[in-house]
Amino acid sequence: MTEKELRKLKRAELIEILYYMRTEIDELKAENEQLKSRLDQLVSKALQSQTVPSEHEEQLSQ
Repeated sequence: MTEKELRKLKRAELIEILYYMRTEIDELKAENEQLKSRLDQLVSKALQSQTVPSEHEEQLSQ
């Protein structure tokens, strides 16, 4: 939407656009937090899987 088109909109229409934009932002923030949490879980799991074999190898060598 161009600036000229925005200027032609009524106040109620602008408020409605802002409302839907805010809703979308909130949804995206929630999704972002879920994805960050999932990424942290996967990174932790990957790091644990790397350290477990090396600890196991040390026990075997003793």
